[in-house]
Amino acid sequence: MRIGMARRRLLQFVLMTSPALLGSAAMAQTAADKYPDRPIKIIVPFAPGGSTDILARVLGQKITENWKQQVIVETRPGAATVIGTTAAAKAEPDGYTLIIVVSTHATNPSLNPNLPYDALKDFEPISLLGKAPMVPYVNPKFPPQNLKELAAYGKTNPVPVGSAGIASMTHLLAETFKMQNGVELTQHVVHRGGTPALNAGLAGQLPITFGTVTQALPQYQAGLVRALGVSSTERHRAIPNVPTFREQGFDLVVTEWYGLLAPKGTPKPIVAKLNAEMRRILALPLGERVAAIDIAPSSPEELGAFIKGEIERWAPVIMKLGLKAG
Repeated sequence: MRIGMARRRLLQFVLMTSPALLGSAAMAQTAADKYPDRPIKIIVPFAPGGSTDILARVLGQKITENWKQQVIVETRPGAATVIGTTAAAKAEPDGYTLIIVVSTHATNPSLNPNLPYDALKDFEPISLLGKAPMVPYVNPKFPPQNLKELAAYGKTNPVPVGSAGIASMTHLLAETFKMQNGVELTQHVVHRGGTPALNAGLAGQLPITFGTVTQALPQYQAGLVRALGVSSTERHRAIPNVPTFREQGFDLVVTEWYGLLAPKGTPKPIVAKLNAEMRRILALPLGERVAAIDIAPSSPEELGAFIKGEIERWAPVIMKLGLKAG
């Protein structure tokens, strides 16, 4: 008797709640069908002109061509991407505010336990976009011609070095190279993105700047900077004459990565629609502006798992280095 009553109550509950659940699902699907019906904003948490900004503008152009809606790229640099990322986390979860994050998104939680957002829980992953190896770019007047010469030079000559920020992949690559080889890469000069760091090198204010291949490719091709190595497993197609770290005797493989996120609560049908659009775009020829980025789309679930893995990978390294925000 009690079992029968329990079943009847469960059936009544299902019957009462099903219309609401179905209605909610239908509303979400309807929103996805209409999406987008107004401009989309992509936040870039760096200064203009860097690889993330370039990638966002290329994606935005392709979205506009296909969906006939304007895409606004908003650069919000500062606080090692925390300013822009916080803005994205607090935005309306309707698919009209997106953000391109990089590896800093996975290192910031280890730097600052009091972040105003949760790097995993406050976002809906959409797709991994690509990866890019890194390069120590040097002023042409800087004596070392390769990594071995840099290691030897740095043991007797303290070398100021610039990067895109504390615990950015560029910074972690520089610190790991320093630890492995006893190189005095002193006075780490923090910038609000890779482009300001590169500009300091071009102006002669810094002898060496670690950046992505994309970051200084035009300047490298023009002879304004030299590349001492590339942090990929094999030589990169954009700079085929530059040997890898491993070729030069240094066991270092580190890449920057780019991922597209939306605020937590963005309807799943809209996330799915954005993921499909990213896959479509990333299968197209994207031109020389992003030629140095290795395109690598993913499912939302794959990106979420990847970010979680990156947080876990770099946390002990950051702890060992004693790095902290600010």
